[in-house]
Amino acid sequence: MEEDLGMASNIKINNKDLLKDVDKELKKLINKNIPKMQRILNEKIGDIVFQRLVNGLPIIQGNDLAEIGVPDINSRLISIMQTISKNVRIKISPGKQLRMTINIIEEDYSDILSLPESVYAYTSSRGSGVLEWVKWILLGGSGTIIGGFDFSPVPSPFSRTGGGLMVAGGGWSVPSNLAGTSQNNILTRALDNIEKDIKIIVSQELQRILK
Repeated sequence: MEEDLGMASNIKINNKDLLKDVDKELKKLINKNIPKMQRILNEKIGDIVFQRLVNGLPIIQGNDLAEIGVPDINSRLISIMQTISKNVRIKISPGKQLRMTINIIEEDYSDILSLPESVYAYTSSRGSGVLEWVKWILLGGSGTIIGGFDFSPVPSPFSRTGGGLMVAGGGWSVPSNLAGTSQNNILTRALDNIEKDIKIIVSQELQRILK
């Protein structure tokens, strides 16, 4: 048997005020935890960035390695990946609406191009110089990088990688599978659609705070 206690009609709740109060308390809770959220998100998003780079960047070997001419290029790439992931910066700004900015790589790539691993100083029988190999790969596109010389895949004891030499004539461009521009290069391709992963991480952290 059911009883009607007759209470529902006597209780009036102002939903608008209630929602305002709940929203106010939620904002207080989130704002209080912003510093902790930033630290945790920096670490977790940095880890995701590193994994995406490790899985997405190519291993440079064979003829590509010989053409670029940097013997330890892959260990340099790993070091660059680590630096990128460690330099991820999250900023959460309180207000009427919570704002979040995430910085992974500078738009002009200045943070990466300024790394010591991004250039290779060499000395040979022909002289010495500096190879801006990361700049070539990220920004050089399919245009000519070195005019008046081209790569000859002839093994030579005078080659830095042992896989070939630059010889007079023509012009050299980055191998097509490595060539990129500011909007489309090995880094942007490796990090493509990372926003989905970031949304999941942010959602999980907010849920943790609100528990």
